[in-house]
Amino acid sequence: MHNFILKTRPLSYNSCKGLKKANYKTVIESSLIEYNDLLAPMDGELYAIIYYFYNKALDLDTDNLSKPVWDCLGGLLFKDDQQIKIRIAGSFDLTKGDYNVIDFSGLQGEFIIDLLDAFNNEDHIVYVECGKFKPTLYKFNIE
Repeated sequence: MHNFILKTRPLSYNSCKGLKKANYKTVIESSLIEYNDLLAPMDGELYAIIYYFYNKALDLDTDNLSKPVWDCLGGLLFKDDQQIKIRIAGSFDLTKGDYNVIDFSGLQGEFIIDLLDAFNNEDHIVYVECGKFKPTLYKFNIE
């Protein structure tokens, strides 16, 4: 599993073009490399998660901001985004919600510290995670 944090305003699918897309790709790649040791793109079927946390609302569609991230990671984190069999995207308004309800138990201590620091000091934080797909990830009635 690979995960990382973007401490920048996410781009939506509709605005991710040209120079904006190239600059965004650079930011994404740098953050991925900062948080992970990558030897080669992952093989096989994958799951993908993006959580967008914000202290300044932009009225962004969560699903639309996930697609540019996966497009930018193609060839680096995985060979092709067709490998992604399940994709989860969510958003969390840090000004209205108590982030203590979030389960951080699967994350490393230093990573949690960096994420909590970003919650307190950044307007926009995007958590990205990608790993090996398991059929047990298919869930119905997750309430």
